[in-house]
Amino acid sequence: MSDLKVENIEKYLGKPVNDPYGRRLGHIVSFYSDADGNVTHLEVSLGEVEFKQIPIDRFIFKEGEAILVPEWEYEAKVVEGRLERLRKRKIALEDLYAKKEIPRHAYDTFKKKLEESLMKAKDEAKKVKDLLKKRQYELEDIILELEKAMTSLKVSYMAGEIPDKAYKTAADQVRKHLDHAQLEKESVKKHLEKIEALEKEPIDIGPVNKTEEQVPSSEQPLPVVVLEG
Repeated sequence: MSDLKVENIEKYLGKPVNDPYGRRLGHIVSFYSDADGNVTHLEVSLGEVEFKQIPIDRFIFKEGEAILVPEWEYEAKVVEGRLERLRKRKIALEDLYAKKEIPRHAYDTFKKKLEESLMKAKDEAKKVKDLLKKRQYELEDIILELEKAMTSLKVSYMAGEIPDKAYKTAADQVRKHLDHAQLEKESVKKHLEKIEALEKEPIDIGPVNKTEEQVPSSEQPLPVVVLEG
C-alpha cells in the first residue's frame, strides 16, 4: 500500500490524474483514510460526469503527479508477481529437498501448500487474461474508429472543405489519441505474453548432485585368475 498520509494529501487535492500512457482521466476531488491516517482511497472525477472511489494501491505518485494505473494493468502485475514468487519458492523447495537439507515431512507439507497456491494463482491468471483480452478488443475498436476519423479529415481537407489550421488542429488530436491507444495495446499484449509464459514455464531445478554409492570392499567381486596348464 502507498505510504501517503493525510498530512501530505493537500498537494494532490484538485490536481489532475493521468494514466501511464499520457491521457488525462480527471481530477482528485477527495480522499478516504483509516484510523492511523493512511490514505486508503481517492475520489476521482472522471470526465466531470462520473465520480469513483479508487484504492490508493492503483496510484503512482511521481514528482508531484498522480498516475492512475488501469485496472487491467494493476491486476496483471499482481498475478505476474504472484506466479513468479510461487515458482521461485517451488524451485527452492525442490532444490533443498534434493540436497537433503530438509526432512521429508516438511517437504511434503510445504509442497502441498505451494501446489494449492499455484492452482489458485493460475485460476486468477485465467480471469486476468480474460480482462486483458477484453481491453485488447476495446482498444482495437478505438483504433479503428480513430483511423476512420482521420480518413474523414483527410478527405475533407484534400477536397478543400476545411482550411489548413482546422485540419492540423483536428489531425493532431486524432494522432495523439491513436498514439495513446497503440501504446496501451502494446502494453496489454506484453502482459498477456508474460502471464502465459509464467504459466507454461517448467520448474527446472538443474542437475542434482548425488553422491555415488560405493560398494563395500567385502562385497566387491573377487578377481578370477585363470591358470594355463
